[in-house]
Amino acid sequence: MAVFKIYMKIAKKNIWLILLYLVIFFVITVMFQQVAGENAENFEAENVPVGVINEDGGPASASLISYIGRTNDVTMLTDDREALWEDLFYRNVGYIVWIPEDFMEKCIQGDEKLRVMTVPGTYAGAYIDRQIDNYLNFARSCSAAGFTEKEIAQTMSERKEARTELIDFGGNMGQTPAYAYYYRYLPFLFLSVMCYVMGYILMGVRRGNLPERMRASAVSVQRQNLEGFLASGLISAGLWVICTAAVLILYHEDFLSSKRALWYMLNSFALLLVALSLAYLVGILVKTSNSLNGIVNILSLGMCFLCGTFVDLDYLNSSVRTAARFLPVYWYESANARLIRYADISGAVRMELLGEIGIQVVFAAVFVCAALAVSKNKASKQAV
Repeated sequence: MAVFKIYMKIAKKNIWLILLYLVIFFVITVMFQQVAGENAENFEAENVPVGVINEDGGPASASLISYIGRTNDVTMLTDDREALWEDLFYRNVGYIVWIPEDFMEKCIQGDEKLRVMTVPGTYAGAYIDRQIDNYLNFARSCSAAGFTEKEIAQTMSERKEARTELIDFGGNMGQTPAYAYYYRYLPFLFLSVMCYVMGYILMGVRRGNLPERMRASAVSVQRQNLEGFLASGLISAGLWVICTAAVLILYHEDFLSSKRALWYMLNSFALLLVALSLAYLVGILVKTSNSLNGIVNILSLGMCFLCGTFVDLDYLNSSVRTAARFLPVYWYESANARLIRYADISGAVRMELLGEIGIQVVFAAVFVCAALAVSKNKASKQAV
């Protein structure tokens, strides 16, 4: 087991690198998870403090004030310009509207616009403007139909707000589990760690007269390759076990209670095969640590940005997504997105998910074949 020991010895020397990327990975995961939680969409109407100066006092103006107050905090103010500016400056109100005398005749039956003041650079102005326009359009339609001012106010008070019902097609209530972010950023860890570790191992094996000594040894080439594959598989399996144990520790109850837990683990294992095979190919090609750093950064960061790891697939340009289909990480992230979308993995969903995982395995096989071809080509040149 001499070759196996050499692989493990070189990997042990680079244990600090593995720990460094583990720390970076967990920091990135926690940071993005917190940001995503803070920016989660809740589809709730914004509540704006609105100041109203009512110079009319009729049913229509009272109806408008009531309508605005359904979703906002309304405060009655007096027409004192200095006081109004102070209220806006100190954010006591975010929007001020004047309702003129004869509001019905001037603004509903006529074309006079309401006078307003708002804080510059905020969304409050457009938000309340839209509400007021909605009220005026409805009132003008009623007035054109022959409704009196009181009838318009009564109709507006009886008008029901539209209700939105979300249909849960995926069975997960539209929620993204916390561990989904963990698995989403896993490609950065696997690609970086495996490429660096395998790169340093294979460069170490080729260093000095070690290749000549290995060829002259009594151990056959097949046995050396077998021990090398065994060591590489053990290192990658150890990394996968650490990451799986981490998700069990961090998201114990939520993860174990999910029907998708085994699918997440299977998808991550397919990604591990891709990372290992690609790392082996990179390790055969590189000759110096500088070239290794450059290639690893391009592969890990490039695929993570293009394939939906750091930027969600829905935000990627169609041409970028088309190009990303030729990269294995795209299919990993596509499978992750499907697992987030559907709680019940069965039928057509299961077949599509198995297809995405299968494509990753095909990529891994292609990288292995390429690595063997390059290795054989180099060995034939050295023999000559």
